[in-house]
Amino acid sequence: MAASPPTLAHIDLSAFLSGHVFGFILLLSRIGSVMMLMPGIGDTYVPPNIRLTFALILCALLLGPLMPLLPALPPAPGDIARLIVHEVAIGFFFGTLLRLIMSALDAAGSIIGLETGLSNATLLNPAQATQSSLPSAFLSVAGLAMIFCTGLDRLLIQATVALYNAFPPTAPLMPGDMAQAVINIANRSFVVGVEFAAPFLIMGLLIYAGFGVLQRLMPQVQIFMVLMPLEIWGGLMLFSLTVAGILTLWMQFFNQTLDSFFH
Repeated sequence: MAASPPTLAHIDLSAFLSGHVFGFILLLSRIGSVMMLMPGIGDTYVPPNIRLTFALILCALLLGPLMPLLPALPPAPGDIARLIVHEVAIGFFFGTLLRLIMSALDAAGSIIGLETGLSNATLLNPAQATQSSLPSAFLSVAGLAMIFCTGLDRLLIQATVALYNAFPPTAPLMPGDMAQAVINIANRSFVVGVEFAAPFLIMGLLIYAGFGVLQRLMPQVQIFMVLMPLEIWGGLMLFSLTVAGILTLWMQFFNQTLDSFFH
């Protein structure tokens, strides 16, 4: 009489998940979470299968070097679930920090759009998957291009690997410190975005102050008809002169923020 095939009840979970399989699952839990939010790779216009394939290949390459840092397979299923949730939380935390650093360009672009009269000229921002003003969309796309053109994408992968030294899988989560880090970087990103847009704030203040005085001196002049073309023309000229400096300073901010996070 032929033996019946093994059922799910006869499969030993420890034997199935032992060795490198459990380590690969832990790696994918953290690195895959980072890939979902990483600038460029984790954007909505990237197909999910491409993101998944990139995360799987990266985990396969890093499994050997990072295997000594990963814990052994726990005996209890509850401990396995706790470790996976721990890794996913750290991955989402780091990915959120990267998104907040990118938001400095979006904040600067929004202020520039308001000061140049281009806030109503909206365009689909692929990085944010929403409608944004023209300067905001341009700076977001240009920032992503600068990341991959200058090699900062390799720095992002190195920072993801360095997470295992800063947040070992066996160490407990520190939600208070993590929340404080998110608040600090969000605050710093907004301040940096306002600093990037400072020339446009000064330009807007001078233009509106000058035309306000002109309106009081000559009430019959249609100030709006004169102000809007001058505001748009002057804003575009100033933007063409400052965009290189904005992107250069943002890249320095990006690099310094990542460096300070791990030191």
